[in-house]
Amino acid sequence: MDEQKSLELGELFRELRIARGLKLKDVAGDTLSISQLSKFENGQTMLSADKLLVAIAKIHMSFSEFGHALNNYQEPFFFKLGKSVAKLHAKHDIEGLKGLLDSVKGHETFEVYDQLNLLVVKVALRSLDSNYEILEKEKEFVTDYLYGIEGWTEYELYLFGNTMSILSDDDLIFLGKAFIDRDKIYLSLTSHHKTAELTCLNLILSLLERRKMYYVKYFMDELEKMLNYQDMFATTCLHFLKKVVAYLTDQSVELAELEHDIEMITALGNPTVANILNINLKRLLQ
Repeated sequence: MDEQKSLELGELFRELRIARGLKLKDVAGDTLSISQLSKFENGQTMLSADKLLVAIAKIHMSFSEFGHALNNYQEPFFFKLGKSVAKLHAKHDIEGLKGLLDSVKGHETFEVYDQLNLLVVKVALRSLDSNYEILEKEKEFVTDYLYGIEGWTEYELYLFGNTMSILSDDDLIFLGKAFIDRDKIYLSLTSHHKTAELTCLNLILSLLERRKMYYVKYFMDELEKMLNYQDMFATTCLHFLKKVVAYLTDQSVELAELEHDIEMITALGNPTVANILNINLKRLLQ
């Protein structure tokens, strides 16, 4: 790590420590000395990874919070890209997505991520324009990448959730099961928990479109295990999708009831969720 980065880390740590009313002696202990901390804050030395983690914990921050502060409280590029894609897709703005495709090219220094980010935009374009071509080698590229990463992070969840439509049935189901199994160790992380819920909802929707009802029910059960009383969006969507399954399989729920549910969600002051459910209902009934 270069001297400038060391200085930035140390300066940030000092600012966060002082903001919490802590002195160097309050952070120092058996693992860290006051001298080590002082030199780190002044950019003279860098702490080893294990000592940096201890120091961050001593000022009552998580490592992800510290990293967010170091990044000037800005979201990672792929999250910003995902939001831009979602907004343009919701407006059916094909030209906007094509413009986004041009702006994304070459943004990443590592070519693999550059290709994957481009593919996310291409998948969104393909969903709006059936004539837009995604090459087989591009499908294989993202499939191989997802199979090759053992420990999925939020980036892989984001990627999986946004490229499901171009995965084969077998790959979608296999990777979905792998995602559920691997994700158990991350669910205690609040931000990851929300991303995992959205990924699972997307997985259920994708399998519903393909009429893979056995696996739809399997992943519904898995999503239900993730939910708690705070997860109103995912709970509402899951409740609605269960009724959709009942309508599609044995007609034990009437279409009018589904439409009434959407109206009730609108009346309760959440038109955005109602619109999402309405759009997906129309897609599933096609």
